[in-house]
Amino acid sequence: MSYKRNMHPKVSKAEIEVFKALSMAGLTSGMVTQKTIVLKSTIPDFCWVNQRKIVYLDGVQVHSSDKQQQHDEEIFDLLTAQGWDVLRIPYEPPLTEKGLQEIVAAIKRFLNVDDET
Repeated sequence: MSYKRNMHPKVSKAEIEVFKALSMAGLTSGMVTQKTIVLKSTIPDFCWVNQRKIVYLDGVQVHSSDKQQQHDEEIFDLLTAQGWDVLRIPYEPPLTEKGLQEIVAAIKRFLNVDDET
């Protein structure tokens, strides 16, 4: 039960905006959000379970410290060792329209989705 203290309690504004954009791009089929995968108490921001692909949005305020970067690397290593493809996307809040477009384009490349869709 103590691991729950380390999990983020709510969805960020950036995650909501990216979800809306992914939905508009037709990329939410088979995707789950905030899916708990119990490995070091991680909660991926976006997860395509059938494709074993996970995306994290890393706000620079939270993810720039050495301790957090080490934790993020440990999570990455644990997930990849279990066969997950992991994409970490750093961003500077608040998320701009250009930043949102860049994030969606990165996710499309990660999912091997043609940009024409």
